[in-house]
Amino acid sequence: MTRSTFPQSLLICGYDLRGVTNAGQRNTRESGMVTRTHQLIGGFARRHPDTRLSVTITGARESMGPYMTLTPEGVNVSVREIGTQFPKHLRTNDLKDREKVQRFYEDEIDEFDNPIWQNLAGQYSCAASGEGADHILAQSINPLIAFLKAREYGWKPIPLTGVVNDTGPEFARRFGYLADRICAGSPVTVIAVSAAVRAELIDAGVPKWSIRTVLNGMDVEGFEARLRRAEKLNLWEKVCARNGVPRGRRVVLMSARRVEWKGAEDLIRAASRLAEDGAIGGACVVINGAGLLDTREPGFEKALAALIAERNLNGSVFLLDELTQDEVAACYVGADVCVHPSRKGEPFGYANLEAMLAGVPVITTNQGGPLEYIEHGESGVLVPPYSPNAIAFRLGPLLHDDDLRKRMGRAARASASRFTLEAMVSGYEAAITSVGVA
Repeated sequence: MTRSTFPQSLLICGYDLRGVTNAGQRNTRESGMVTRTHQLIGGFARRHPDTRLSVTITGARESMGPYMTLTPEGVNVSVREIGTQFPKHLRTNDLKDREKVQRFYEDEIDEFDNPIWQNLAGQYSCAASGEGADHILAQSINPLIAFLKAREYGWKPIPLTGVVNDTGPEFARRFGYLADRICAGSPVTVIAVSAAVRAELIDAGVPKWSIRTVLNGMDVEGFEARLRRAEKLNLWEKVCARNGVPRGRRVVLMSARRVEWKGAEDLIRAASRLAEDGAIGGACVVINGAGLLDTREPGFEKALAALIAERNLNGSVFLLDELTQDEVAACYVGADVCVHPSRKGEPFGYANLEAMLAGVPVITTNQGGPLEYIEHGESGVLVPPYSPNAIAFRLGPLLHDDDLRKRMGRAARASASRFTLEAMVSGYEAAITSVGVA
């Protein structure tokens, strides 16, 4: 193992970024990766104040930047936007086409003249060169593959650390390409965010020696400050008033993007089952994530609203409007139980961790990242995916047994508190400053 010092110029490839630019406040798409990007920016800036940090974000129609952004952590970073919409190749009638995405990102990944990977390789390598980066932290599989592709196209390699947050068959060819390049001698250190991700990478042929498992962490003190601020400002009351949520009832919260695989439909069907059995006891279900959609599922929010109406749950299940970051924290203040019924394994599951830190018991599915921090029946409840009946069976007792809910909430907080920001930042530092790990 050869160790180097921390880089003088680090390019972090992310999804989106909060902050203030010359044009004003940025409207930010929320995700676990956005949370982690900010945590790493803050952690690296504290530990390595002389390092110049720059960030790429995705979703533009064409590459843009650079421009400076002052993040909430008080760090000035240079930002470049990566064009990832590719309307000519990936869209049909201006909507992202699943078959085209599968074709270009997966099926034809090994084609040298694949226009998507050629374009991404060019954009990312130009961003790294333009920022004078001497190390790249690619926070998801696509920029990681893009930099490996850039090496194929003749771009001079820069030390590369790649983070894998994804699991599932839709990433199989990309994981296989990653494995092939590492086995062919391309130097890269891979960070897996959970044991489940690590196992899937190894199954795809990625050498064990190239993988470090660094579990996601939380800025526990910062999150607790958000909870206190939300409570002090009565933000939950304001969210309820704005959305017509009745007060004085038990609250079941789902905090997630509104995409099919997050399982909101399963929670709605569980609520319907409890209502049929007379066991919901006046509780209501609130689902946030407004506007956080997959462009391949443009009608999903309408489908959820239709399902709520079909099940006669309009007075019991509420799709909340768009929330600020503090209002999201307020939802945890107002919640009695959280349900996150992901249909595929969460690579880690920040929303679970946030609920647990707030002392709210969590029901989630028995796969992926949650297995790292939930002991079934003690610090949370694990159910099979696609199982509304199992959700209903476990949710009823938690709604009506105050002692059970409080006991599980205390255990949940104790478990989640182990996943600290400092431990995560240290893990990333170790990966970044290691070259040729064997």
